[in-house]
Amino acid sequence: MLKGPNGIGKTTLLRRLFHPEDDDAIISQEARVGYYSQDFNALDMHMTVRDALHEVTNEARDEDVFRAAAQFLISSDLLKNKIISLSEGQKGLLCYARFVLQKPHLLILDEPTNHINFRHLPVIAEALNNYKGAIMMVCHDQGFVDQLKDFEEIDLGRLAGR
Repeated sequence: MLKGPNGIGKTTLLRRLFHPEDDDAIISQEARVGYYSQDFNALDMHMTVRDALHEVTNEARDEDVFRAAAQFLISSDLLKNKIISLSEGQKGLLCYARFVLQKPHLLILDEPTNHINFRHLPVIAEALNNYKGAIMMVCHDQGFVDQLKDFEEIDLGRLAGR
């Protein structure tokens, strides 16, 4: 987990890892990376929820999509909607359901609790605790972080001498 004062570059670092702009921040092309952006710019707002879930994998059947959606409290009625019509919290839950189907090796999570209803946070914490890959995360919700197991912190403020 990355921590440090506002403005030190935590989000910029995560974004550069996912969208490498030069050779100093590279993740192997063989690695599947799931990216949770706090502004949901990884989602095509004009797709249906169902299509956005199918988009991340060639292996998913409709049953798999329904199961992943249900795990994150997305109803079958919502699967028919365009993403743009979802609440910010529902968009966040959609991102997590996409990770289940994508099966990434690495999750990059930029403020993964923003917009999420506090009642849904235990579901997300449980999913992250059961996740078998690597996670890089920036999160200012200490109550959520306290629910997570086996996390190491990197204090960018301390590294930068702040």
